[in-house]
Amino acid sequence: MLTILLINLLFGGGSTELLAYIADTQDSVKIVMPKDAQQKEALNTLKAMKKRTNARNKQEKRTAKDLAQAFRDHSANAAEIDAIWVNYFAENDTYNSDMLDLRFELKEHINREQWEAIFPGD
Repeated sequence: MLTILLINLLFGGGSTELLAYIADTQDSVKIVMPKDAQQKEALNTLKAMKKRTNARNKQEKRTAKDLAQAFRDHSANAAEIDAIWVNYFAENDTYNSDMLDLRFELKEHINREQWEAIFPGD
Protein backbone atom coordinates (compact mmCIF):
# COMPACT_ATOMS: atom_id res chain seq x y z
CA MET A 1 0.00 0.00 0.00
CA LEU A 2 2.78 2.40 0.91
CA THR A 3 4.50 1.63 -2.38
CA ILE A 4 1.39 2.49 -4.39
CA LEU A 5 1.03 5.78 -2.50
CA LEU A 6 4.66 6.62 -3.18
CA ILE A 7 4.27 5.90 -6.90
CA ASN A 8 1.10 8.00 -7.09
CA LEU A 9 2.83 10.83 -5.26
CA LEU A 10 5.77 10.80 -7.66
CA PHE A 11 3.85 10.36 -10.90
CA GLY A 12 0.63 12.13 -10.04
CA GLY A 13 -2.42 11.67 -12.18
CA GLY A 14 -0.90 12.50 -15.53
CA SER A 15 -0.85 15.77 -17.36
CA THR A 16 -4.56 16.40 -17.58
CA GLU A 17 -4.14 20.06 -16.64
CA LEU A 18 -1.60 20.53 -19.42
CA LEU A 19 -3.88 18.83 -21.92
CA ALA A 20 -6.72 21.14 -20.89
CA TYR A 21 -4.38 24.13 -21.25
CA ILE A 22 -3.39 23.02 -24.75
CA ALA A 23 -7.07 22.63 -25.69
CA ASP A 24 -7.82 26.13 -24.35
CA THR A 25 -4.88 27.50 -26.33
CA GLN A 26 -6.18 25.83 -29.49
CA ASP A 27 -9.52 27.57 -28.95
CA SER A 28 -7.77 30.91 -28.42
CA VAL A 29 -5.71 30.48 -31.59
CA LYS A 30 -8.91 29.86 -33.56
CA ILE A 31 -10.42 33.06 -32.15
CA VAL A 32 -7.40 35.38 -32.31
CA MET A 33 -5.68 34.35 -35.53
CA PRO A 34 -7.15 34.69 -39.00
CA LYS A 35 -7.90 31.38 -40.67
CA ASP A 36 -4.80 31.03 -42.84
CA ALA A 37 -1.61 29.00 -43.16
CA GLN A 38 -0.12 30.54 -39.99
CA GLN A 39 -3.15 29.50 -37.93
CA LYS A 40 -2.99 26.02 -39.39
CA GLU A 41 0.71 25.71 -38.51
CA ALA A 42 0.08 26.98 -34.97
CA LEU A 43 -2.75 24.46 -34.52
CA ASN A 44 -0.54 21.68 -35.91
CA THR A 45 2.15 22.57 -33.38
CA LEU A 46 -0.39 22.50 -30.54
CA LYS A 47 -1.63 19.15 -31.83
CA ALA A 48 1.96 17.85 -31.70
CA MET A 49 2.22 19.10 -28.09
CA LYS A 50 -0.95 17.22 -27.21
CA LYS A 51 0.27 14.05 -28.91
CA ARG A 52 3.64 14.24 -27.16
CA THR A 53 1.99 14.80 -23.78
CA ASN A 54 -0.30 11.79 -24.30
CA ALA A 55 2.74 9.65 -25.16
CA ARG A 56 4.46 10.86 -21.99
CA ASN A 57 1.40 9.99 -19.92
CA LYS A 58 1.46 6.44 -21.31
CA GLN A 59 5.17 6.15 -20.51
CA GLU A 60 4.55 7.31 -16.94
CA LYS A 61 1.82 4.70 -16.51
CA ARG A 62 4.16 1.98 -17.79
CA THR A 63 6.91 3.14 -15.42
CA ALA A 64 4.51 3.20 -12.47
CA LYS A 65 3.31 -0.29 -13.38
CA ASP A 66 6.88 -1.58 -13.66
CA LEU A 67 7.83 -0.10 -10.29
CA ALA A 68 4.70 -1.40 -8.59
CA GLN A 69 5.34 -4.87 -9.98
CA ALA A 70 8.96 -4.84 -8.85
CA PHE A 71 8.04 -3.72 -5.34
CA ARG A 72 5.02 -5.99 -5.04
CA ASP A 73 6.81 -9.17 -6.08
CA HIS A 74 10.08 -8.31 -4.39
CA SER A 75 11.61 -9.77 -7.53
CA ALA A 76 13.72 -6.84 -8.65
CA ASN A 77 17.11 -6.02 -7.27
CA ALA A 78 18.37 -2.47 -6.76
CA ALA A 79 19.99 -2.34 -10.21
CA GLU A 80 16.70 -3.21 -11.94
CA ILE A 81 14.80 -0.58 -9.99
CA ASP A 82 17.53 1.97 -10.71
CA ALA A 83 17.23 1.14 -14.41
CA ILE A 84 13.49 1.87 -14.27
CA TRP A 85 14.19 5.24 -12.66
CA VAL A 86 16.99 6.10 -15.09
CA ASN A 87 14.64 5.39 -17.99
CA TYR A 88 11.91 7.50 -16.40
CA PHE A 89 14.18 10.51 -15.86
CA ALA A 90 15.65 10.21 -19.37
CA GLU A 91 12.13 10.17 -20.83
CA ASN A 92 11.23 13.17 -18.67
CA ASP A 93 14.26 15.11 -19.94
CA THR A 94 13.37 14.24 -23.53
CA TYR A 95 9.77 15.29 -23.00
CA ASN A 96 10.79 18.64 -21.52
CA SER A 97 13.18 19.28 -24.38
CA ASP A 98 10.56 18.33 -26.98
CA MET A 99 7.95 20.59 -25.41
CA LEU A 100 10.40 23.49 -25.27
CA ASP A 101 11.23 22.99 -28.95
CA LEU A 102 7.52 22.90 -29.78
CA ARG A 103 6.95 26.11 -27.85
CA PHE A 104 9.64 27.87 -29.89
CA GLU A 105 8.07 26.43 -33.02
CA LEU A 106 4.70 27.83 -31.93
CA LYS A 107 6.25 31.28 -31.48
CA GLU A 108 7.39 31.19 -35.11
CA HIS A 109 3.77 31.02 -36.28
CA ILE A 110 2.27 33.68 -34.02
CA ASN A 111 3.12 37.38 -34.08
CA ARG A 112 3.66 39.43 -30.93
CA GLU A 113 0.14 40.93 -30.75
CA GLN A 114 -1.49 37.56 -31.31
CA TRP A 115 0.77 35.96 -28.69
CA GLU A 116 -0.26 38.54 -26.11
CA ALA A 117 -3.94 37.95 -26.93
CA ILE A 118 -3.59 34.17 -26.77
CA PHE A 119 -1.43 34.19 -23.62
CA PRO A 120 -2.54 37.25 -21.65
CA GLY A 121 -0.39 38.21 -18.67
CA ASP A 122 -1.62 38.82 -15.17
